[in-house]
Amino acid sequence: MKKSLYIALLSLVGLGSCASQKKIQTNPPFTIETPSFQKWTAGKEESGSGLNVKIPIDQLQKENITFKDLYFRGKVSAVATETTANKQYVTAKFTNQKFTKPDIIMHADPRKEVGNQPPMPQKDEKIDYPFELADDEAVISYLENNSNKVKYTKITGLKEKPALIYSSKPMN
Repeated sequence: MKKSLYIALLSLVGLGSCASQKKIQTNPPFTIETPSFQKWTAGKEESGSGLNVKIPIDQLQKENITFKDLYFRGKVSAVATETTANKQYVTAKFTNQKFTKPDIIMHADPRKEVGNQPPMPQKDEKIDYPFELADDEAVISYLENNSNKVKYTKITGLKEKPALIYSSKPMN
């Protein structure tokens, strides 16, 4: 009796964990050409850094496609669509946490600096990431024909472009 109850409980847990996996579509209604990503760094430390992903979409077979999110390197970002020179692109911007300097009191009298706190390391927020991807893979989510069912397609072979490093001095 205990053995059958244990097996039934184990099978329910096993089936429940499969439901959290997202089903990836193998035949999306669009074709993806050479996708790429590019790291960027601002000129000042407090301005931050990040990663931009650009995915050219070719042969969009249906007009009623709405792109939602891009999953890449353990992060999720909303996407935007843009058209440049009659080519359609899906872009996503991933921003690293900005460095924030604490407000400190500097005074000739050290007793007035007592309220200053030492810097504390920031903890990354953990998100529920549903995919296991290599560094050159991403997953894009989309809606088809104004439905509420989100579909996912894996993108492979993202090429890294040279990093953009912005100057810290203002341009005149």
